[in-house]
Amino acid sequence: MAGSRPGPAPAAVTLGRTLLLALLAWFTLRQFADADYRGIWAGLNLVLHEAGHLALGWFGSPWLSAIGGTAFHLACIAAVGVAFWRQQDRFAVAVTVWWAGTVFVEAAPYIADARVQNLPLVTVGDGPVSHDWFVILDGLGLLARDQQLGGLARASGLALLVAGLVGGASIAARAARSDGDVDGVPTPVPRTENRRRPPTSG
Repeated sequence: MAGSRPGPAPAAVTLGRTLLLALLAWFTLRQFADADYRGIWAGLNLVLHEAGHLALGWFGSPWLSAIGGTAFHLACIAAVGVAFWRQQDRFAVAVTVWWAGTVFVEAAPYIADARVQNLPLVTVGDGPVSHDWFVILDGLGLLARDQQLGGLARASGLALLVAGLVGGASIAARAARSDGDVDGVPTPVPRTENRRRPPTSG
């Protein structure tokens, strides 16, 4: 018996993905136009960032605590991406790539601000407020390059935003028009074997 291919992605899935991509495209365009723009994801990003400070702050190193915010944040996004990859949800992986881009574009102004420290800072608790990127870059001996590194972080973030958006759109489009799973990956049809019946004696 021949195997059957699943049809294109359901209309509800296609519609949901289209709306999400339109929203991400809008946020991406806003980010290109305004480096200080923050979208609805900023609150979640802040929670993960501050959690990283608290987690690595237990080691007692100011430098580890400072880098812990961004490092923990990216590690969480990577874990989410790996989980979606293992589930073969390629569209969701593309969205996590986009999400990672928001981390870089949000960090970029603070990296460039490391020496002058003009930007407002957010912290948890009543302890002293320190500039993460001053501590990080000073510890690495890269403080004098804060402007260049900030520009590099922004360029990297914008590239990830575009890559996630284009990747997600490509996956959604393939899934909507082709035979395959909801990620647009063709599903092979099992081969059937033609077996001859043994001759019957009359």
